Amino acid sequence: MATVLPGTTSGVPGEAFTIPLPVLMYHSVGDSVSADFRRWEVPPAAFAEQLGALAASGYHLTGLTDALAHPHRRQVAITFDDAFDDFISTALPALQTAGASATLYLPTAFAGRRATWLDGYSERNLPLLDWPDLAALAGEGVELGTHGHRHLELDVVPTAIARYDVTASRRAIEEKTGRSPDSFSYPFGYHCASVRHVVAAAGFDSACEIGYRLHQPVESRFAISRLVVDRTAGSEEILQMVEHGHRDALAGARRGLRSGWRAYRVARRRLGRGA
Repeated sequence: MATVLPGTTSGVPGEAFTIPLPVLMYHSVGDSVSADFRRWEVPPAAFAEQLGALAASGYHLTGLTDALAHPHRRQVAITFDDAFDDFISTALPALQTAGASATLYLPTAFAGRRATWLDGYSERNLPLLDWPDLAALAGEGVELGTHGHRHLELDVVPTAIARYDVTASRRAIEEKTGRSPDSFSYPFGYHCASVRHVVAAAGFDSACEIGYRLHQPVESRFAISRLVVDRTAGSEEILQMVEHGHRDALAGARRGLRSGWRAYRVARRRLGRGA
């Protein structure tokens, strides 16, 4: 696979998107998490309604790499971060009913373990899918991508640590499933130019942030923006989202605060290291 440097749109000469690509971001499909984590959980009935509305409106529902390979198609890319085990029990049946596929991003050090990176949340005890289940999903057409190895804030660690974490995550999926992952999801959505170069050099073809907007043709395949799906989004709301992206002021404010938030996290890390 050719390495594509950040700032380019495709690994194939002359190929690029012709229309904006809506990429939906999910984490958990269920109805049992704490109030603090509910932003990242969509109830099963709402998830089924969202998929049904998109399918009925003529959208092809697929994983990210497949969407990137078909730039002229009327489509929505569906992605899941963290690979919680409710993906098999709850999300997968709804995807199959809708004739949809998805990309599942795994923090590889936590396969078959608990989400212990979620300090401060009771969800740190949520179980993740194990390697046999993940390999079976890949065999059924679910795209496996990586979410880093240890779910680190890659933009504030030394480049050598980021490089190890990115390459270790790719190697783990190759060794455990026999498949080479094409796509990467930045843990917490955080990235910077050096992290994007690390991911590209590791052999990935694309990488996702959060972004809160549609992915545009001119944007890098290593900063693919995604739309956070709210647990209350019904048929009308999900159709508006894939047409226009997030249109609320809060989403714009989040984008505007990125540089300041990164500076704070860098300072916090330095202070912690000094302590």
